[in-house]
Amino acid sequence: MDYKPNVDAVTWFVKDVFPSIVRRVPEARLLLVGHDSRHRLRRLADGHRIVATGSVADVAPLVAEAAVSVAPIRVGSGTRIKILEALALGVPVVSTTLGAEGLDLAPGREILLADAPEDFAAEVVRLLKDRATRDAMGDAGRTAVVSVYDWDRIEQRLGDDVRAWLAGRR
Repeated sequence: MDYKPNVDAVTWFVKDVFPSIVRRVPEARLLLVGHDSRHRLRRLADGHRIVATGSVADVAPLVAEAAVSVAPIRVGSGTRIKILEALALGVPVVSTTLGAEGLDLAPGREILLADAPEDFAAEVVRLLKDRATRDAMGDAGRTAVVSVYDWDRIEQRLGDDVRAWLAGRR
């Protein structure tokens, strides 16, 4: 969580999105997971509704217990492993459009996308209040990750691409 785009994402979510979620779902809690050497996240945490864990050996158990995972990325680039990890565990994800950029996921079925604070909050609230939708999105997301991002499938596609490239050079 020392990476600037992650700090920006968490700060934006805590200040601009989470209060709206809490107004509609008073029992909502936010768990901020990750290394925080500069204590930026701890300053955002209140120890009750918002908890910062700091470094953990394995994020999977914490993510698996969550009702919803959020990826409020507004700047930066790179692979959004956090999204794939949550979906692989069957946890539905709400992300910004930029946060899910480059991922082969169907918005509205395998992931929810929202960029404005109120829209982002509304999508999180919808999942928190509607277990059937939450479960369906978690299942669809897990199926998508397994079918597209499984290492065996990635290896096969890469091998196919390399063989096609080599065949074209002959």
